[in-house]
Amino acid sequence: MKKLVLFVLVAVMAVGSVYAQRDQRGPRDPAARLQREIDNLTTELGLSKDQVAQVTPIIAESQKKQAEAFAKMREGGGEPDHDQMRDQAMKMRAETDMKLKAVLSKEQFVKLRELRKKQMEERAKRGQQ
Repeated sequence: MKKLVLFVLVAVMAVGSVYAQRDQRGPRDPAARLQREIDNLTTELGLSKDQVAQVTPIIAESQKKQAEAFAKMREGGGEPDHDQMRDQAMKMRAETDMKLKAVLSKEQFVKLRELRKKQMEERAKRGQQ
């Protein structure tokens, strides 16, 4: 009986740990996601207040389109095609970056490209783990 109680306790703790780790990525709230992205770009690229005002609707539109596209892919039932999702996300990211290019200085756009490269490398590392 003691072993059973101990086993259940360990199982509950393990499941709780997994959920706690999932939540560390932050809320899945679209407004919070948008704010994190804007804050990150402001910090990494040194955006002015004027640029933030111009960049925000571009990022918001991009996130909305991406969420809609992924939801549509998931609706098909079964296992979503991760390669197709990744390809579509990369295409959308490139389109968004071209819109951002009109708002950013040349130096900021170079920094954006470096940031995107760094993000891709981090995703690849996470995918290998």
